[in-house]
Amino acid sequence: MPTDDTTDPFAGLFADPPAEPEFLTKLRTHDSNFADHVAALARNAGTDGALSVQTKTLITLALDAADGNASGVEDLAAVARSQGVSEKELAETVKVIANQGGLGTLATAAHALEE
Repeated sequence: MPTDDTTDPFAGLFADPPAEPEFLTKLRTHDSNFADHVAALARNAGTDGALSVQTKTLITLALDAADGNASGVEDLAAVARSQGVSEKELAETVKVIANQGGLGTLATAAHALEE
């Protein structure tokens, strides 16, 4: 996946109070140090490191799918596209999600069958 250094979808996400999600604003009133830690984690997700920002976005998309968060998956797919992720890469991610999510459940359910 190519890296597009001009796209940083998490930049400023938690950096300035008007952009903070409500849960973080509430948390900040009770424990600003922990809120700063949470914001730093979110910013890390939006930067290249050992994993590219695109890979991190696809991992996050997969986790949202595992949680059943359809709107999160849609939002993250849009972010991934803005980062240069192709439709083929998104489709392959969906296949990985289906494999991990579906086969694990099937393997567990198969315990109901007699050998």
